[in-house]
Amino acid sequence: MSDFKLARGIYAMLVTPFNQAEEVDHEALRAEIDWCAEQGVDGVVATPSIGEFACLSNSERWKCFEVVSEQVSKHSGMQKIGTIAGPCSREVVEHARVCKELGYAAAQLIPPYYWVPDEDEVYRHYQIAAETGLPIVVYHNPALSKFFMQREFVGRLADIPGIVGMKEVKTDRQRELEPLFNTIAGRIPIFTTFRVFTTGLILGSSGGFINAFAVPACMKMWRLFNEGGERVDRQRLEAIQNMVNEVFPRGGEDNKRHIGTTKMATSAVSGINMGPPRAPYLLPEERFVAQLQENLPKLNELISD
Repeated sequence: MSDFKLARGIYAMLVTPFNQAEEVDHEALRAEIDWCAEQGVDGVVATPSIGEFACLSNSERWKCFEVVSEQVSKHSGMQKIGTIAGPCSREVVEHARVCKELGYAAAQLIPPYYWVPDEDEVYRHYQIAAETGLPIVVYHNPALSKFFMQREFVGRLADIPGIVGMKEVKTDRQRELEPLFNTIAGRIPIFTTFRVFTTGLILGSSGGFINAFAVPACMKMWRLFNEGGERVDRQRLEAIQNMVNEVFPRGGEDNKRHIGTTKMATSAVSGINMGPPRAPYLLPEERFVAQLQENLPKLNELISD
């Protein structure tokens, strides 16, 4: 088993761009990776949830793995992580095989979905994935997987050789985040979502797995927190966090047209056309586009030096 350790930092969750024919736009994907590198991210995640992995064929997904691998290699020090999620362990193992062949540092994995599994089934799923030799980052998003990880269960997962980190999307500090951090107690690094990024930093997170549209803001908060030392400007940190939460849509558990709004927001922030989501999913209504265009300059002003 590898001694790989997931470094602290910001890992960008990549949107998978499509053209108007709903085919993967590989050139836009390459441009997105270059843009993430310009922001200073420590790594990128290929075909995550917001990358529409569930709408991609295996051949499309593996081609994205290949394109991401090629483009990341042009940026020194950037890690590549592949989302290997699937409804059964056999499929996950196939995705892991492709990632290993392409030299991916690690994989991100949500519990099996569609049927609701029990703890033993989810534990077995992660155990099988880790046995591939590819380091595994646990991805907890119960609204999408339909499996809620109790903190004691996460402790069990942390003991599996090859489990190297966790992305947590839950946002309640007292009921969810504090108990999780206390239970894990540094056994594996915990990375938070953009919506509670500052809370995670205070609790001892190792950074974040961040939706592409929130990367510039989270990079700014990351630098302020790590470079400020005892004199960190907490008021500015919280001002940025509050504006991020106001500007951008909530995640898939709370927001209709989630993937469409994500693609539109990433296009607006990066300047790269991410195209539409695959049918039946739609881009957001015009009122959301207008709201984003009105509020985004306020956030950009807050994060500018």
